[in-house]
Amino acid sequence: FTCGSFILGALFASSAAEVDFKVPDPNFSVQLQIALLPKSGGLENLHNTILAVSSPKSPTFRQYLKQDQIRNIVGRDEADIQRVVQWLNTFETVTLESVHPHRDWITVTTTVKNVEKLFSCTLGFITDKKSGYKKIASTNKKYTIPDSVKDVIELVSGLSSSSFPKWKAQVVTATSELTATAAVTPQTIYDTYKSPLTGSHASRLGSQAVVEFGSLANFNEADTQTFFSTYLPSLLGETCGMVYGTNNGDAKPSVEANLDVQYIMAAGPFINTTDYKITGRGSIEDEFLSYTQLVNSQSSPPLVHSISYGEYGGDYDNATDQRFSYELEKMGLSGVSVLLASGDNGVGCDSTGSSQEYDYPSSPYITMVGATYIDSATKLEVGATLSSGGFSKDFMQASWQAEAVAAYFNSGVPMPSEDFYQPGRAYPDVSAFGQNVQVIASGKVSAVSGTSCSAPIFAGLVASLNDELLRAGRPPLGFLNPWLYANPQMFTDVTAGSNPYQKCEGFQAAPGWDPVTGLGTPLYPQMREAAFA
Repeated sequence: FTCGSFILGALFASSAAEVDFKVPDPNFSVQLQIALLPKSGGLENLHNTILAVSSPKSPTFRQYLKQDQIRNIVGRDEADIQRVVQWLNTFETVTLESVHPHRDWITVTTTVKNVEKLFSCTLGFITDKKSGYKKIASTNKKYTIPDSVKDVIELVSGLSSSSFPKWKAQVVTATSELTATAAVTPQTIYDTYKSPLTGSHASRLGSQAVVEFGSLANFNEADTQTFFSTYLPSLLGETCGMVYGTNNGDAKPSVEANLDVQYIMAAGPFINTTDYKITGRGSIEDEFLSYTQLVNSQSSPPLVHSISYGEYGGDYDNATDQRFSYELEKMGLSGVSVLLASGDNGVGCDSTGSSQEYDYPSSPYITMVGATYIDSATKLEVGATLSSGGFSKDFMQASWQAEAVAAYFNSGVPMPSEDFYQPGRAYPDVSAFGQNVQVIASGKVSAVSGTSCSAPIFAGLVASLNDELLRAGRPPLGFLNPWLYANPQMFTDVTAGSNPYQKCEGFQAAPGWDPVTGLGTPLYPQMREAAFA
């Protein structure tokens, strides 16, 4: 934020429940990011178009759209936007800062008192007692969109926001785990997943990015080079750039950011790699939304994105979650692949052990990546206990995964006794190594576990496939999920492992898709064959 003004709802990932409320100056300046509903018929058209573009048997498979084509599907006309701006000026003049290229967002600057009058709410400075971070938002998490503009405005980002913690990579110190699970290095990826270590500086096509949240999410460039000198000498000198934000590489490194950069570059060697560093101070839901809004405003964003942040589902404004999913659909229409660590708490569990939790985000338009490990004795991959999987209550099961999920329930594998939402979006979609992964942090090797390891590994493999496709004059993979479920032969089927958590039994791995490892772990040659089919 700038001096004397706040972006509405701006607070980063506070984990404390207790907050202080203070009344702001009525003339205090705030910036509103207002999401507009897609034009009439636009949402259905968007759903149909992303399904057609991402389904292998469709005649328009991988025929991606440009910004103006996406705008034509969802964008509001000038009369609608001016009607909203005119309404915003009812009590005092606002400053129109920008209209999104898709014409489904507008950003304005106004005052606290104007926001309170327009949206019938009371704003307050909300201070998290634990972190000291502040935001300005509705004090009771409620606001009203008047009937006169309800057909155009969907929501105001951050106006009803809450704050949540983020998943973090876990630095393993337990001797028993290190003994039971084999160490994973870049060579393990090449040997097990049969992916290539080829190329030289700037020789490969396509692009990949990691997405980090918070001012402390800095990767250390010296650690990156130490990682290369230790495991991948041919990559020495390769660097990760910044597509958005500023990396403070001289600060104490974040294990999470180091991990993301090191392993996406290892799995996708010599591919242009960049970092989105999102440092707004909104809730995780609002910052996820800001990230997708940003990417959708870019004419040529990186083609593959890896995200290792999330939270338990349910305790947030569902409209924000649905809007995030909508933005992901638009990213898919432009040929962007987004992969997400599924989480590190198995199935999750309520305090009584009677019901599983589920994870945020869990949009069907993101590829959720679970975790495996290599059993030191058998040398086989096993579904990691930490691998979050199950069934979302935010979204229904997608058509492309219905057959695979039904097969799991008909497989005869024992089901957990606790409740779970069987009709919901099933996850993870796929898996990759996520235990005892060797990362360089502060110049030393650390053994790290979590699906935070799995997402950048799988993302790098996707970027490598894109390189091969682009070299052949083919479009990139884009939104992955329908293609993944249509090609189960692309995966090693991991049939061992389970994901209990606390009092909840969790699921067991089984032949085919399962809620521990999804479809399985990648086999690069088979993925290449399917990509070119």
